[in-house]
Amino acid sequence: MSIKKIGVVGAGTMGHGIAEVSALANYNVSVVDISWDFLNRAKERIMESLNKFYEKGQIKEKPEDIMKRIEFSTSYDVMRDADFVIEAVPEIIELKRKVFETLDSITPSHTFLASNTSSIPISTIAEVTKRKEKIIGMHFFNPPPIMKLVEIVPSKYTSDETIEVTIDLAKKMNKIPVKLKVEVPGFVSNRIFLRLMQEACREVEDGEATIEEVDSAARNGLKLPMGIFELSDYVGIDVAVDLWNVIVSSGTAQDVKCEMYKRKFEAKELGVKTGKGFYNYPAPGKYRKVELQVTSKVDPARLISLAVNEGAWLIQNGIVNAKDIDTVMIYGFNFPKGLMEIADELGIRNIYNHLVDIYSKGYVAYRPNSLIEELINTSKGFYM
Repeated sequence: MSIKKIGVVGAGTMGHGIAEVSALANYNVSVVDISWDFLNRAKERIMESLNKFYEKGQIKEKPEDIMKRIEFSTSYDVMRDADFVIEAVPEIIELKRKVFETLDSITPSHTFLASNTSSIPISTIAEVTKRKEKIIGMHFFNPPPIMKLVEIVPSKYTSDETIEVTIDLAKKMNKIPVKLKVEVPGFVSNRIFLRLMQEACREVEDGEATIEEVDSAARNGLKLPMGIFELSDYVGIDVAVDLWNVIVSSGTAQDVKCEMYKRKFEAKELGVKTGKGFYNYPAPGKYRKVELQVTSKVDPARLISLAVNEGAWLIQNGIVNAKDIDTVMIYGFNFPKGLMEIADELGIRNIYNHLVDIYSKGYVAYRPNSLIEELINTSKGFYM
């Protein structure tokens, strides 16, 4: 079916970014939030972003003309003629379910409803509606106008038509969609991110390395744009702890004991947003690239070992393939190359040996996935 009007619920960072992306793709957009303070702030930020794109010559259409395609309201009534609605409210399951109940009662029966959740199971959200087959996950990355990746996450109820429409919409928004075959808590992006955080934390708490040495290995050894702790600060330690809890409590991922994140969270040292996390920043909300030593004793293969093991689990369970994982890490986390490609380059046996070593220390999550064992026994890699 043809999508003409898009609705966005929530005018925060993700919501107004999604609204901007939708308008740039020539759709009419309605944005709903609970107060005009939020809506007016969103309007200003969209205009600022469009002006930057225009000044750089990245868009030809005048920002004010693009803005004419976006309406703002505190009432869901503007959603009555929407063809596709994207929810982008905070990661609170009760709140999301309430939003979907409301949308289900207000929007036409043909309307598709998507959630921008980064970790909450889509089936749990879909079950409060009478159109479970039209509910899907559409996980954008921050900031939506710049980041290319969108994870497409069908629930156990989602129809093939809904999946096709959502993938087509993502492409029309100039995004790169990666579809999961089935939903899994944390999807691909946050499951891999969790495993990177867990190994980084384990190395520091076990006295193998310092925070700075771990991040130096990530930035200078793996050539990642940020260190693992630096990225946690950037994302927000509260956000990191929340996705950590959601994934582990789902029972689909063994936990790795870590006190550092918990202590930072309890001390309200949440990273860039508070001006202090694992590192100090110039002021709350002001990010400055962390200065790190050039060399590190941390082995990059050890640092990514648990994340690669998770990737193998995702492949083995038919959720995504190696190329999908690498697309997520390149376009969602700005990796210079894919995680599984890096694993091949560093050597699967090398990764395996690190997993065996850490597993022997009592860390159950590091038990090597049977796919990795199979690859080393056949002298193959994920791409070989």
